[in-house]
Amino acid sequence: MHWIRGETLGRGGFAFVSKGITQQEDGCLSTNIPPVVAVKSSKSSESKDLVKEKKLLDLFNNCPFIIRCFGDDTTEEDGQELYNIFLEYASGGCLADIIKSSAGKGMPEPVVKHHTRSVLMALSHMHALGYVHCDIKPHNILIVKEGDEKKNVNTSVKDTAKLGDLGSALSMRGGADESDGGFRGTVLYAAPESITNQTYVPQSDVWSLGCTVLFMLTGKSPWKFDNPTTATDVMMTIGCSDQIPEIPKTKKISKEAVDFLKKCFVKDPRSRCTADILLDHPFVKARNSPLAAKCSSRHHHHRLITSRLSHGISSLIPSCFHFDVSAAVYT
Repeated sequence: MHWIRGETLGRGGFAFVSKGITQQEDGCLSTNIPPVVAVKSSKSSESKDLVKEKKLLDLFNNCPFIIRCFGDDTTEEDGQELYNIFLEYASGGCLADIIKSSAGKGMPEPVVKHHTRSVLMALSHMHALGYVHCDIKPHNILIVKEGDEKKNVNTSVKDTAKLGDLGSALSMRGGADESDGGFRGTVLYAAPESITNQTYVPQSDVWSLGCTVLFMLTGKSPWKFDNPTTATDVMMTIGCSDQIPEIPKTKKISKEAVDFLKKCFVKDPRSRCTADILLDHPFVKARNSPLAAKCSSRHHHHRLITSRLSHGISSLIPSCFHFDVSAAVYT
């Protein structure tokens, strides 16, 4: 398979993403992967995290709510050897960009429900296989369009939210290369136990999902701080205080949505709902969706496995704050 690198779509710490056009040797479009892909690349000498992400994407490839990976290769470009992985192209962009374009108004609740259920299905799949995403936020949820020109603007059922960027994912089974003792994720979306103890359990992703859902509904950051505010103040508030993100009292947000958010924003992870439990919540109750049906047959099995993996979580919130503020990430 041959491919041509197109425009750059985004850049991170060690990798960048480009649009890629795939071709076969005779110049025709490849039949094995889509004609347009997203190519995530890094220097081969700095590709450890990208190689790990490719392995995880292969592991989760059966879930239709996680961005698919079509393979990898290495190329020589501008005198540098690059390692590349080929990902499903999300023409709808990420939720962060979509919400930003709403000028602070957020998204219609039916759309939020649809996307939230998709992310819950992805988390259920990951958690059942023993992994925590560790960085759920609007920037890492991508919208894949199905190509239907007659989209319903109220529900956008032809647009599918898919979870991407697994670079921070952590195995709950541990391992020498899995725990570096540092903070993973984005502070404003991080669960209290992740900030105070750098502890990551399936329910940590649920808290972060709650922050993301609140952002989708309101178009505003899940946390509000007076200026100036230090990094220590931010992390103390999220990690050690009794405060939770404020849920606006407005007719725009339904009672079901408020209840869903309250179940996400439980300080003690032992009392916080799992993704499987939330899949039965009225806010995201299953609707007729071919993709959801594909995963639903594994739902009960996933719930049993996740329950065992999450059982016995010890108390995670210490009485004393102990987090290196220099590790804080705000974007």
